[in-house]
Amino acid sequence: MDAITEAVRAMYSAFPYPAGTPTLRQATDARLLLSYGERGRPAGRALTVLDAGCGRGVGLIGAAVLQPDVDFLGIDLCGPALQHARAEVERRGLANVRLAEVDLMTLAGLDVPPGGFDVVLSSGVVHHLADPEVGLRRLANVLAPHGVLSLMVYGRRGRESLYRLVRAIDAIAPRELPLEERLRVGRALVAGVESEPLVHGPWSDQRTIHDVEFVDRYLNVHETSYDVPGLFALCERAGLEFLRWAEPADWDAESLVPAGPLRERIARLPAARRFALVDELAWRPSLELVLARPGNAPRAPLDASARDDEPLAWNPEALLRIERRNLRDRERVESLALQVRRREPLKFENGPLAHALLALEHQREAFRLGDFVRALGESKVGPPMTRGAARAAALELLRLEALYRPHLADL
Repeated sequence: MDAITEAVRAMYSAFPYPAGTPTLRQATDARLLLSYGERGRPAGRALTVLDAGCGRGVGLIGAAVLQPDVDFLGIDLCGPALQHARAEVERRGLANVRLAEVDLMTLAGLDVPPGGFDVVLSSGVVHHLADPEVGLRRLANVLAPHGVLSLMVYGRRGRESLYRLVRAIDAIAPRELPLEERLRVGRALVAGVESEPLVHGPWSDQRTIHDVEFVDRYLNVHETSYDVPGLFALCERAGLEFLRWAEPADWDAESLVPAGPLRERIARLPAARRFALVDELAWRPSLELVLARPGNAPRAPLDASARDDEPLAWNPEALLRIERRNLRDRERVESLALQVRRREPLKFENGPLAHALLALEHQREAFRLGDFVRALGESKVGPPMTRGAARAAALELLRLEALYRPHLADL
């Protein structure tokens, strides 16, 4: 084991990461992630997910609880973190989670399913590796040809204010000192200094965060952060291609400026330059994207020519909020809102989209576009729609990501 990897393991063994209880993270639903690529998995194949660098299992367990028919394997180099994860898995009785101690720099001893993993998750890990390119390439090599990799790394531009505090702590308590001493110094610094960039900036919670989070954020023994061009170059060298951002709305450069000539000029820029522009103008402390191996290109969106047998399903990252008033003889919908991930909720009044969402309220299984169109034509929650209006509503819900298109093997 190289010296950097050993130092990172020692740090996280002393401060197992992350703190907190299992939570639901974006870009962890296996079927949704697979739907972003044009290649579907073979029929009859078990759905397998590798969480590379699972730590205490906060994200792994959150995903596994909601996907009981998916087989999850969590790997990490930190024994104490894995002990926490195992205890939580056993407490919850999760039969679809396995854990193993594996070095991401080598992946020696990794139990790879035949053909590779369908999905690889790696959130906040690759940037701590001694050589991120080597580690990411190894993850690409255990990915199935149809598979996707959900990756989060630190954003250099978005973390610039954070690095000011890191450098301040380093100046007072150099990195050669014991980690516990550096933690005391760092805590004392943020408690006693009223520096404008440190107290009122985007990282102003440093006085209240858990020691584990403080160490990971400000005292980490090794990390590499990226700007957008650097991240895209890393992925290309690792043999991976860009499918999409985990949250595309965060990377819409045109939305940063008012409508007019400037927005039109920005829209003409190549996609990579638009993304880099967002990185410069907006606060993006983490870069979260979905990748695939060559040959699994981004899936083209549906258009008006879509076949009636096209499968659709509720997006598991979407929330539908309905407020109803119970009256003496009836029930009335007072408000209807759709929220996708962390976006601002979209509110709907009476209209085709509102009626389409209400028609889908109790839909649990995947369905066919044609069946949905026919149901809207016979709807009891609103005026029956024409075929054209119903298809337009379905396509708009796809565009808004209220719905998604699972592959046939994922129905």
